Amino acid sequence: MENLIEKASKIKVIFFDIDDTLRVKDTGIMPKSVNRVFEALREKGILTGIATGRNFFGVIPEIRALKPDFFVTANGSHVEDKAGNFIYDQPLPQAVVTDLVEWLRSTDEAYVFYGANEVIASNDDAITRNALDSIYGKMPVDKDYFLKAPVYQLLSVSEHDERLVLPDNLTDKVRMVRWHKNSSDIVPMTGSKAIGVSHVLDKLGLTAENLMTFGDELNDIELFDYAGLAVAMKVSHPTILEKADYVTDSVENDGIEKALKILGIL
Repeated sequence: MENLIEKASKIKVIFFDIDDTLRVKDTGIMPKSVNRVFEALREKGILTGIATGRNFFGVIPEIRALKPDFFVTANGSHVEDKAGNFIYDQPLPQAVVTDLVEWLRSTDEAYVFYGANEVIASNDDAITRNALDSIYGKMPVDKDYFLKAPVYQLLSVSEHDERLVLPDNLTDKVRMVRWHKNSSDIVPMTGSKAIGVSHVLDKLGLTAENLMTFGDELNDIELFDYAGLAVAMKVSHPTILEKADYVTDSVENDGIEKALKILGIL
């Protein structure tokens, strides 16, 4: 614990995942302690950020109301500050998106496009609704959205998502990261929340030892490896629990506030 307190003393910016970290994904519960945490961190001069697999459209009003300083969205592909200034913006190459769509169509599975500020589904079916309605609500349907606007990320949606295997022509360009039993993020090989957050640190003149992160799922792995101090929520994926410097309580049990107090940050 003494080593963790020392690490915590160097923290100048903290990034938070959204689902099952700041709020409960399935119920939308976000305890009052989360608001207290953001207010207290502002008073201490510690910067805050959101690091999420959601695109900017998916950062719901109650999260924006926390007034974080930075938004790292679409698993690091789109980054902006609280004033709306772009820090990093990297959509997928059009040729890669076209190849992905052709592959997903050949499997007869559904998929979802992340635009800069919209989410578009290929199908309106029960599996897609089950995986994504709690996050995005009813989504517009347009199988050809990728021909009309930049795409930052795709999601596979399948009853057997664990069986989907990228074709050889895509394995050096993108990777699949499971976030739901019926869905995986399809992100650039070089893309991750850590890449997006690193651009924020560069802008601030900070290093990884000044960074703390809270998360719970596999798309947090790179950020956990990168951050000077990584805290996992109690409900986290086993791999995240192993990588964490500290494991705290669940979000509904004020896990974030508890961790920040135990580590001496608040």
